[in-house]
Amino acid sequence: MSAHLDLALLRDGAILPSPEWRRQRLAAMCAQQVSLDELAEQIRCDAPLSGQVIGLANGAVPAGGRKHAAVSAAMLAAIGLPALRQAFAARPAPPDACAPFDGERHAAHALAMACAARVAGDALQLAPAEDLFSCGLLANLGQLALATLRPQAYGQLLAQHGGGTTRLLCEESRRFGHHQLALSAILMRGWGMPDILCDAVRCHAAPPGLGQAGRMTDLAWLLKLASGFADLILINGAGPRGPSLAAARALGLDAEHMETLLRHSGAEWSEWHDILAPAEHGVHMRLRSRSRPATRMAFSEFI
Repeated sequence: MSAHLDLALLRDGAILPSPEWRRQRLAAMCAQQVSLDELAEQIRCDAPLSGQVIGLANGAVPAGGRKHAAVSAAMLAAIGLPALRQAFAARPAPPDACAPFDGERHAAHALAMACAARVAGDALQLAPAEDLFSCGLLANLGQLALATLRPQAYGQLLAQHGGGTTRLLCEESRRFGHHQLALSAILMRGWGMPDILCDAVRCHAAPPGLGQAGRMTDLAWLLKLASGFADLILINGAGPRGPSLAAARALGLDAEHMETLLRHSGAEWSEWHDILAPAEHGVHMRLRSRSRPATRMAFSEFI
């Protein structure tokens, strides 16, 4: 039997799991009528929910209207609490677990990559900062789709090739018809996100050559840099700099400027970290501090 994915199974991404405690927290926040800013902050740190909410908002945008690429309080107001409560409804747990897939690390890496994409992209003025945050958050969501929809087959693949990104992507395409980054782009396109962001996500593991100038190429290299930053952030910056430095140089950054952006990315990640805490920490979580404009500081340090 073919292991190729039927893309209809992805539907609007609602099948992708978020922690049950987070859905419960968000439902409780809706019932308590907390501020939409606080609700948006909670949604932003969860990749599947962010994508679904962006998709809900874009589904109501008239033809030719400007599509959303990031979760905001204004977006939530337009969607309305009844539709949001439905989006937060608990989903059944996947019947089988994908043993080698570390869901907690995947979620942590997604948030770290989102922070890095926002910080570096804002400093380089490549796109709106919050759009880049969403792009970084959703960039590897296709791997969660594979682990959810093909848990046993994908678990076997991870056990064989989990350590090498390029080989893993090739094997994913061969076994399932689409690799994880293609699935991420398919999901994002289905949610109505801009094509340029979807295309950058699809190719960011191996961005176009440096001679192929263009905004999409720059965004792909930015996501490559953000992915490298996320790897470093999760190990407290103690790893080798080679992959990140190569991406930084492609974007016109030297090692010193790269370290500045990495430092600010890590600081933003630290501000977000409590939002990943499980439900026993209570329904209400603090909003991130907005007193320190990290990206503007980073940009001003090297101009």
